[in-house]
This record gives sequence, C-alpha cells and structure tokens, in this order.
Amino acid sequence: MIVQENKLTENLSIFNELEIAELLTHFERKKIKKKTCLLSAGKTAREVYILITGCIRLFYVKDGKDISAYFFTENNFAGAYDSFISQKPSRHSIETLEDCEILSISHKTFLELFDKFPKMNEFMRRVLEERFVSLHDLFTSQILDSTEQRYLKLKKERPDLINRIPQHQLATFLGMTPVSLSRIKNRILKKK
Repeated sequence: MIVQENKLTENLSIFNELEIAELLTHFERKKIKKKTCLLSAGKTAREVYILITGCIRLFYVKDGKDISAYFFTENNFAGAYDSFISQKPSRHSIETLEDCEILSISHKTFLELFDKFPKMNEFMRRVLEERFVSLHDLFTSQILDSTEQRYLKLKKERPDLINRIPQHQLATFLGMTPVSLSRIKNRILKKK
C-alpha cells in the first residue's frame, strides 16, 4: 500500500517499514462513491479513515443550512475525531464530495493498535496536534481576518480546494455567502 508523501507519512515515519506494513493490515480498503454520507449528526463515529484519493467534507447543519467546517483531501487522517474518541454522538456530518478511496479502521481495532504498537500514542499525538493547529488557525482567521483575507489565505495554503469544492460550500467554510465569495473573486481578478 503506497501513501503519498505528506504530513501523514511524516507522522508514520516514527514506525519502521515492518510496523507500517503490519499497521496497514488492520485497515480496510474501501472505494466510496461521491455524495456518500459517512456519518450523520446525532450518530456516533465508529471508524476513522486515511484518505488515499478524493475529498471528504465535515459540516454542520444550522437552521436548515449546511455550514462546511473542514475538507479532508489526499493523505489526510480523516473523521469525526471527537465522536470517535469519546464514542458519543457527533454534532456534525461527514460526506464524500468526490469518489474516494480510503483506508478505514474501527474504533475497537484502533484501540487494539495502542496495545500492540506503543508508538501509536506518538503518532496520534502528532495527528491531533496538526488538526488542533489547523482548526485553531481557522478559528483565529474567522475572528481576525476579513473575508477577502480568508479567501486569499485559502488560495495560498490550499489552492486545490478552490476549484475542487462547490462555491456554496467553500463560502460557508470561509464564513461568507456565495455572493460575497463571487464578489471577492471578481475584485481580485480586476486587481491583476
């Protein structure tokens, strides 16, 4: 199983090749169709994923409207971590935005890996630290940055999302309306 170079493989580097091979035998490889619901709000996350290809969206529904909170793309460790770890119902939903190929692992198997591989503690610490920093950056940006600054930051840091994510979902992720996002894009184009 080949997982492309990125933060995930950096985190996996704490394991030797034999350990990685053994770890991956505990994951189930799946192909998931576009627009598949992986978790509905109110349900408990029973598995987490390593995303090989595709894009997964984590979102909330408030007053009948979707609000995109995060997008997982290739080589991300993806899922509703809070629900998965606590085994309590999730407040958000997860769906595939594209056809995806994933490696999934159940909660029970995941916990067994901590007993079998003591390095799992370090691996998960790294994964969760990255997720925390990323979410903290998003949170801070929502407070301190203008909508245009948020868009430009996303365009710089995750340019793949700009053409990959439907505009209305991208807009809610950035904390604005689709009309505002369209205006910002047009304003930026005119500046060039």
